[in-house]
Amino acid sequence: MIGSNTAWVYEAPDFESKESEYEKALRLGLIESVRRIKAEGVPFGELIPGFNLSYVETAQLVPNCFYVLSVALILQGTKHLLVGGRSYRYGTGSMIVTSVDMPTSYELVDVRPSHPFVSLSFRLNPAVIAELVSEQPASESAVRDVFHIERPGRDLLEDFERLLRLLRTPEQIKLRAPMVIRDIHCLALASDSGRCLRALYAPGALGQRIRKVIRWLRENFRETVTIEKMAEVANMAPTTLHRHFKEFTSLSPVQYQKRLRLYEAQQFLLRGEGDVNSAAYAVGYKSPQQFSRDYRRFFGVSPGKDAREQRERLFHDAKL
Repeated sequence: MIGSNTAWVYEAPDFESKESEYEKALRLGLIESVRRIKAEGVPFGELIPGFNLSYVETAQLVPNCFYVLSVALILQGTKHLLVGGRSYRYGTGSMIVTSVDMPTSYELVDVRPSHPFVSLSFRLNPAVIAELVSEQPASESAVRDVFHIERPGRDLLEDFERLLRLLRTPEQIKLRAPMVIRDIHCLALASDSGRCLRALYAPGALGQRIRKVIRWLRENFRETVTIEKMAEVANMAPTTLHRHFKEFTSLSPVQYQKRLRLYEAQQFLLRGEGDVNSAAYAVGYKSPQQFSRDYRRFFGVSPGKDAREQRERLFHDAKL
């Protein structure tokens, strides 16, 4: 079980019980569409870049992954997510907006073939968000939770249904999908989650400086970095950067870089590009022993064993 030692825990309301009959029927129809599309092997990510479908029939514990700027719908099932020092538990009928790229761990709870975990997500475009924010009246927001859970409106459910239907007529995607995708961006901004998006993407907003540091860390995670260098990137005093970075992400900048390094090392191992020592050096560690200690401390398993187990799981899933 993840998140057992976290100090901050959020339990989402029972959104499913608040659905109208129309919304419930729409959600159940989406579940069936996702099941059929996955079973038929439709290349949804190639046809509509940024679009992702999940249909999982076995429980999963994923100790190391990255969430990106996106909006997602949980159509069925329960997920327990750990973001920094914050723990979230949410399920059927939830809408989730992730405002910046964040290292996470998650667990899918009580999943079985008769009750699969089903979700839809779309990767948002920061340029579109910034454009839409610039067209709205300026507003200050104290909301800085980069991971926000709420109940989706029927408009968002209908937009995702339209994208699923377009997978059946790929010749129409180029003409029709952009309008639906832009509307998904608009609805994300119009929701409660929009306050955090505006704090991060509005021209001149404080969050833009934090986002700039996150982007810089993702590009330079292999390098030895200091809080002074990151403060220079953000044009802030070091103590100010540290405080605001943690307010937005619940991680310090150094913790963020370490999680990013460990994630990239995991991907290196999964791709079969080298052994554990090679992975350590590839992501900027000077000592493979320190790398292995950090990996085990964060994820509870050695990097070599984790990579083997994940490859076995991917092989098993590919056979289903």
